[in-house]
Amino acid sequence: MDCGVAPSGSRNRSSSIREIHANDARAHWADNYAFSAAHIHRPASTNEVRRVVARSSRIRAIGVRHSFNGVADSPGDLIDLGGIDPGFFIDPERRTVAVGAGTNYGVLASYLHRAGWALHNMASLPHVSVAGAIATGTHGSGDALGNLSTAVAVLDIVCATGDLVTIRRGDPGFDGAVVALGALGIVTRVTLDIQPEFEMRQDAFEGLPWTTVLSDFNAVMSAGYSVSLLTSWSGPTVTRLWIKTRWWTARRKR
Repeated sequence: MDCGVAPSGSRNRSSSIREIHANDARAHWADNYAFSAAHIHRPASTNEVRRVVARSSRIRAIGVRHSFNGVADSPGDLIDLGGIDPGFFIDPERRTVAVGAGTNYGVLASYLHRAGWALHNMASLPHVSVAGAIATGTHGSGDALGNLSTAVAVLDIVCATGDLVTIRRGDPGFDGAVVALGALGIVTRVTLDIQPEFEMRQDAFEGLPWTTVLSDFNAVMSAGYSVSLLTSWSGPTVTRLWIKTRWWTARRKR
């Protein structure tokens, strides 16, 4: 893959957070970082993305502003793909779904559920964008499950020249391109592995002693499809233990 590099950088802006929020939604989700880019483009199509990127000297993609730092910031421009139609396409033979990169997991999961399909793993928050989650290696859940980036089968990327490049699992450098923190260009479309939909059962427990957790940590964390420990890091027990188990799998004709 010869995609070039979209230049990037970051710096803090001195304007007040409230002013930036009101102006152009430039504040970080926690209100402790303000994006410094001069302009945020909001294209409505991939062709418009290509035109914007081709005429920009410095540009990076911005998702739902949920990173913990300025990794997505730019001393030039930013581009927000949230306004592009998801363009869902399910391939039942390959068991994949293609979707616009700015689509969030809540929208994607709802669409797949209506069609009888599911992802192997989900972001912990429904508004997290697909491209943002995979580019930053967001984890999902379950110690036997790959993180969200492992579901990626194909990426469409607009390079610094405005050219559109498609790379597929098995291509040289594919794994690095998937988790590239936006350094290779603007990801416009993602194809993900899917599986038949399934239900989850969650069992909740309270007051699990830390001595039990730490005496066999691997056994505790692998007790279900996904396991969560909720704690205030004080006292002798874990506040809550959630164990999620696959309950059933749909068997629909496709």
